[in-house]
Amino acid sequence: MHLWTDYEGKTVNGDYLLGRLLRSEGRNGFFATTNKQGQQAVIRLTEAHFDEDQQLERWRKVAALKHPHLIEIDQLGSTDFDGVSLTYALMEAEDASLGDVLKDRSLTPTESLQVARAVAQALRALHGAGLVHEHIEAANVLAVGEVVKLRSDCVRECVADQEFLTQEGCAALRRKDVRALGTLLLRCLTLESELRAQLKLPEPFYRVVPGAIDGSLSLEQIEALLGPEEAAKPEPPSPVASENAVTVPPASLPPAHSSPVPASSVLPVSAEEAAPPQFRPRNERRAQAQIESQESQSKRWLLLGACAAVLLLVIAGVWHLASGKPQTQAAAPVQAPSSAPVQSTPAVQPAATPVAPAHGWHVIAYTYNHEDQAQAKVKSVLRHHASLEPQVFSPGGHGPYLVALGGVMSEQDAKTMLQRARRSGMPRDTFIRNY
Repeated sequence: MHLWTDYEGKTVNGDYLLGRLLRSEGRNGFFATTNKQGQQAVIRLTEAHFDEDQQLERWRKVAALKHPHLIEIDQLGSTDFDGVSLTYALMEAEDASLGDVLKDRSLTPTESLQVARAVAQALRALHGAGLVHEHIEAANVLAVGEVVKLRSDCVRECVADQEFLTQEGCAALRRKDVRALGTLLLRCLTLESELRAQLKLPEPFYRVVPGAIDGSLSLEQIEALLGPEEAAKPEPPSPVASENAVTVPPASLPPAHSSPVPASSVLPVSAEEAAPPQFRPRNERRAQAQIESQESQSKRWLLLGACAAVLLLVIAGVWHLASGKPQTQAAAPVQAPSSAPVQSTPAVQPAATPVAPAHGWHVIAYTYNHEDQAQAKVKSVLRHHASLEPQVFSPGGHGPYLVALGGVMSEQDAKTMLQRARRSGMPRDTFIRNY
């Protein structure tokens, strides 16, 4: 099997029928399936490249945490399809992705606070278990029902092992997670990726976001500023109540933070923001209104286009009458579109074309679905690690496009290059494979 779609309809470990392919990430494929109770689930398959034991151990650590803000890993193991060794992780299915929501709108301060607390708590649990995330971004923040959860299958160990990581190196990776949290919250509130002086952030984000990005706040300090998660609000009383029923007033909110807050940096809270946070798109009425608005706008453009066409015809007629030339003669130069190919200016070629498939061992550091993404990564690696000789490698002459290091080599040379690449800062999941 060469494509992830070839696995659709297969059964993993005799238990999990693979539905449609949801997405692929290099040597990872994500499929819709159901668990043993018949509930919707997602299963991740990963091609094993001499690292299946390490991958399964990471997933076991995450599964043992059972944290409410981490996507739950229900089952894990290894299997074999047509001679291809695979590891698998069965995870709960999500209902929404923060990345999809941010394509349409920013979050309200209340929604952003919900995301901030969930991700911060999940990070604290991971760091406490000797793990780091390194992929804190909107696409990996998910909603399961009304609970915000962080994707958990992409974590890795962060323990000083005297070979690749020191205590200082682990601390730096944890700070990188915190910085990514600050950038995520900035995007939630403003849809911006860089902090600028003119951006006005509400409380407590005007302190949390800069402190997380510049490293002046630890994860514990950020959680203290965010405050505890609000308890679930009680159900409203039934319209039909007993005459002797006693109505209990809701508990008063805790006082605001005592530190002075610049009035210009605090956004007013609307009625919509004061409602219980919902990590979902806007309601159906607003969506319908948007659709109607788009249809109305399309009709206006069609009407304007028709008017412009009529005006051009009138101008052309007046010009022909004034010039005294027959209209047919003026129309002669206008030719029907030719079926011959149009010669266009050659497109700018990428810096390097993908290396043709060659038999031998390769060291693969990154995988991409699109060639331009792989070319961009090669340029980035060249700026910092030119001695690793990065290049785009395409085993099948099409996607996926791999960023290979050092070219074709023997198995022993590939293992040596793998160790060298990891010491140089390449991802810990860099692998070798004989193509």
